[in-house]
Amino acid sequence: MLGAQAIFYYMAAASVASALLAVTRRNPVHSMLWVLALFLHVAGIFVLLGAEFLAAVQVIVYAGAILIFYLFVLMLLDLPGEAARPRFGKHWPFAAAVGLSFAALAWLARVETFESVRVGVASGAERMATDAPAQGSLAEIGVALFGPFALPFEMASLVLLAAIVGAVVLARRSAAP
Repeated sequence: MLGAQAIFYYMAAASVASALLAVTRRNPVHSMLWVLALFLHVAGIFVLLGAEFLAAVQVIVYAGAILIFYLFVLMLLDLPGEAARPRFGKHWPFAAAVGLSFAALAWLARVETFESVRVGVASGAERMATDAPAQGSLAEIGVALFGPFALPFEMASLVLLAAIVGAVVLARRSAAP
């Protein structure tokens, strides 16, 4: 138990460090490699939690497909021009406000999820035992994903949408004369 806990803390710390390094690197290729490290560490956390399906999805979808998407975005960028510009520019207060908003939403989702789980377990334990899908099935993942974890799922979709909008803005800026 102690070894698994130590591995979990390593994976969590490495995930946070990789995310910070991905955001702060000046070279977009290096940022992409740190994102790959982040995705692999998150997959390792899923394996530790016994969610091998989610770990496989993390590696296939995110480390595979999304990283290829990032690679296409890098091909649209003017890398020497991007490296010469200031890293965060004049929009960093707006970006910080958006980041704090996402953190507040995550905190709210965590508190609300734990409260609904606590109340749900106390009031409907018998119903959950009879109506719940089989443990470990895709139906159970769907119920959890679109039940108490609907807000974090939608937040992840907003982050992906922001990445797509950012790619379009960067592509339009580089194509402009």
